[in-house]
Amino acid sequence: MSIIESTASREIVSALGAGPAELMAFVVRAIGALPGVRTVTFLATAPDKSETHRIGTSDRLNFPIGGFDPWADDAWHRRIFDEKRAVVADSPAQLAEVIPEADQLVAMGYGATLCVPIIIAGEVRGAVCALGDAGILTPSTVAAVDTLLPIAALIFTFQGISER
Repeated sequence: MSIIESTASREIVSALGAGPAELMAFVVRAIGALPGVRTVTFLATAPDKSETHRIGTSDRLNFPIGGFDPWADDAWHRRIFDEKRAVVADSPAQLAEVIPEADQLVAMGYGATLCVPIIIAGEVRGAVCALGDAGILTPSTVAAVDTLLPIAALIFTFQGISER
């Protein structure tokens, strides 16, 4: 019995050797294959914790790489950075409770998001976020994303990843 399927294991090893972009591509494929997930993004925390920026995405047109967002005193930042817990919003109403730009996301056709903080040595280094249709965040979908977090966390250990 193997904990990780051997093909996936080989892909992970190969991606680690190639660098963070390849490892992000692996995680994007895995999360993006879950029912109803349409977009996967990676946000990195600046070393001084003053801002976040997008370092990876499955949709460069609507969620381009780069762009810095200052830390804000809102529900999303408090949940991710202060509480170090995931944001789970499975409907437009739940999005509006935690995402400042919920109206924009709903206008783009999104109805759900799962944003999970990546915590290394007690610090939030960033987040992995999945966006998709309302009602997709079943316990099995959330559990599937959780199984990928150790692999996603490796992305945030690459030198300079938070400074891109």
